[in-house]
Amino acid sequence: MLEKYREPFHKWSFWAGLTIIAIGMPSSVFLMSIGQLILGGNWILEGRYREKLQKFWDNKPAVIFASIFLLHVIALFYSTDFAYGSRDLRTKLPIFALTFIIASSRPLDAGMKKWIAMAFCGTITVVSLISLSMYVSGGFTDHRELSPFVSHIRVSLMVTLSIVLLHHFARNQFAGHRGWKITCYAMAAWHVVYLLLLQSLTGVVVFLAVLFLAALKKVFQGSWKVRLASVAGILLIAGLSAGTVYLAWQELQQDHPKDLTQLETHTTIGNTYRHDTTSTLKENGHLVYLYISENELEQAWNKRSPLDYNGKDERGQELRHTLWRYMTSRGLRKDADGITRMREKDIMAVESGVTNVNYIRWPGVFVRIHQTLWEVQRYQETRNPSGHSFTMRFEFLRATWEAIQAKPWFGWGTGDIYVATEYGYEKTQTLLHEDYRMRAHNQYFSFVMAFGILGFVWIFFAILYPPIRLRAFGHFPFLAWFVIFMLSMINEDTIETQAGLTFFVFFFNYFLFLKEKPGKEKELEYNL
Repeated sequence: MLEKYREPFHKWSFWAGLTIIAIGMPSSVFLMSIGQLILGGNWILEGRYREKLQKFWDNKPAVIFASIFLLHVIALFYSTDFAYGSRDLRTKLPIFALTFIIASSRPLDAGMKKWIAMAFCGTITVVSLISLSMYVSGGFTDHRELSPFVSHIRVSLMVTLSIVLLHHFARNQFAGHRGWKITCYAMAAWHVVYLLLLQSLTGVVVFLAVLFLAALKKVFQGSWKVRLASVAGILLIAGLSAGTVYLAWQELQQDHPKDLTQLETHTTIGNTYRHDTTSTLKENGHLVYLYISENELEQAWNKRSPLDYNGKDERGQELRHTLWRYMTSRGLRKDADGITRMREKDIMAVESGVTNVNYIRWPGVFVRIHQTLWEVQRYQETRNPSGHSFTMRFEFLRATWEAIQAKPWFGWGTGDIYVATEYGYEKTQTLLHEDYRMRAHNQYFSFVMAFGILGFVWIFFAILYPPIRLRAFGHFPFLAWFVIFMLSMINEDTIETQAGLTFFVFFFNYFLFLKEKPGKEKELEYNL
C-alpha cells in the first residue's frame, strides 16, 4: 500500500523543494536553505541511486556546468586562507548540488513547472506590497530599505525576470484563461512600477537592456509593421536613456561663479564667515564651503530640529555636512538667516539625509543618475571615492587588476580573494579609506583573480556550452534571464551571496535541466 504513494510523495516533495527555493529567493535566505534541504533529503530517501547517477552522468551539459564547483575545490588547494576558502565552498555548493539533484531527477508532470515560476513572481508581488506600505508610511531612510529581505540590487534583477516570465505566461500557458492572463499582465505592470520604486540603477539598466533585446528580436520577425514598430521602440529606448543622462549631466554643469576676492566676512548679526576657497565641491553650481558661520548655524539648526547639529542624519551621515550641501543647493548661506529661510520640508529632507533640494522633487531614477554622475565628477576632482557606492568600484577594479597581473594564469585560489585584494590596494596606493576597501564588485574580475585566465575560460565554457548544446538561446525567457545575469556581473559579485548564487543556479537549471513530461500544457522543450 505504501508503495502506491511512494512515487507521488517524492514527486511532490521535489516540486515543493523547488517552489520553496523560488519563494525564498526574493524573501528569505532561510527558505532558500530549507528548500535545498528538502530537495537533498528527498533525493536520498527516493533511492534509485545507480539510475540517477547514470542519468546525471549522461547529461553532459549538466556535468560541465556542475564542474564550476570542482574548479572552486581545486583552487582551494593552492590558497593560503583555508578558512575563507572553506566558507566560500559552502556558499558555492548549490552549483553542484542543485544541478546534480535536478538533472538526475524524474520529470515533473505536465503543467507543474510553470507554478514554480508563478510562486516566484507571486512572492515578488507580496514583497513589493510590503515595500509599498513602507514607502507610504515613510518607514525608511534609503530606497535600498524598500527591499527588506534581500539586497535591492538582487531583487531588481529578480523583478526584471518576473516581468518577462509573467508576460510569457500571459501569451502562452494562460493564453486560453482570461482571468490568469489579466492577472499576469497586471502583476507585470505593477512589477515595473516596483522596479522604479527600488531606484536600483543596475535594475533599471538591465530592464532597459531586456526591453531593447525584445524589440531587437521583433525586428527580425513578423510583418513590416511589427519590424517598424520594433525599430521605433529601440530608437525610443536609446533616445530616452541618452537624453536622461544628458539632462542629468547638464544639471551638474551649472555654475554660479563668485569673486573669491570680494567675499563678505560677517553675517547680518555680526558673526564671522569661514570660506574655504580651495574646495571645488558644488551643489547646483554653488560652492559648498563658502559662507559658513558654524556656531551661528549650529544654534539656529538646533532650534529647528531634534537632531543634533554635530550628530548624524537618518542615513548615518554627518548631519552638518548634509545641511551645508542642502543649503548650498538652495543658494542659501550657512547662517541663521539661511536656516530661517528653510521650509519645514527642507528641515525634514536634511534630517533624512537628502543633500540636494532637487532630490525631493525629481523622479527617483533621475535622482539616482544625477547622484552617480556627481560621484564621477567628484572622483575626477579628488581621486578619493570613499563613501560613494558607484565610484568606489573604480578603486576596487584597480586593486583587482593589480592582483590579476601578479598571478595571471591560475589566479590566487578560492581562499585568497581578500589577500589578493589587499595586495592590489597596496600596489595602487589608493586614497580609498580602509573601511571601504572591498572586493571587485565585478564577477568577471573576481573569476580571473581567483582562478586565473585559464579558470575564467573554463567557467565561461561551462556557462555557455549547455544553452548552446540545448539550443536554449532561441527561447526568449531564457535569453532574457541570461542577459540579466551577464549584465549584473559587470557591476556586482553576483554569485558571492546566497541570494545571487541561487538566482544564478536555480534558473539555469530551471530553464535547461528541469524537465516536464509531455502533455497538453507543454509547448517547447526548453521554452521555460
